[in-house]
Amino acid sequence: MAGRTRRRRAPLGARLAVIAGIVLSVVLLTPGAASAHYGWIRPVVTCVTPVQGGSWTAVFGYTNTTSSTLTVNRGSLNDMTPDQFDGKQVTHFSPGTRQGVFSVSVPASITTVQWQVYGVYGIARRDSSTRCPSSTELPADGNGMGVVIALAAAGAVGGTSVYVSRRRRDRGAPVPTEG
Repeated sequence: MAGRTRRRRAPLGARLAVIAGIVLSVVLLTPGAASAHYGWIRPVVTCVTPVQGGSWTAVFGYTNTTSSTLTVNRGSLNDMTPDQFDGKQVTHFSPGTRQGVFSVSVPASITTVQWQVYGVYGIARRDSSTRCPSSTELPADGNGMGVVIALAAAGAVGGTSVYVSRRRRDRGAPVPTEG
């Protein structure tokens, strides 16, 4: 058996321990909804703009007084009223004041839209909120997570490609034998 060069794989337990460590690190280092606190995040109305036919657009922002990005999932702690607008709001709050983070298109029949985060309200009123200047660029749909999701997907594809190519390389290499 002299001359055989065969690489040993790490035991399954060791590989699983490494994966568990990575997952645990991600979970512990990612702020969750519980990391936010009443008053640390304040929803604000950036402005409103009338649209043809009596409908209008409400533009929202927020202030995060902490030095960390906080996550507040949609639900009773991050809610839009009327319910038809729920789901448009952001869930990740970077530190500082952010204007024009998202907008909602409101039909003429509705005069008030509320965004509530941890019991603090930002209330847009069609007839009395600050009007958006004509040069205001309205935010695009989404909550800014598209880039993050695309990067994660690219990393997964790249990692899988490297893994598959190494497996193929290791399988295809001839093993020298005594002869």
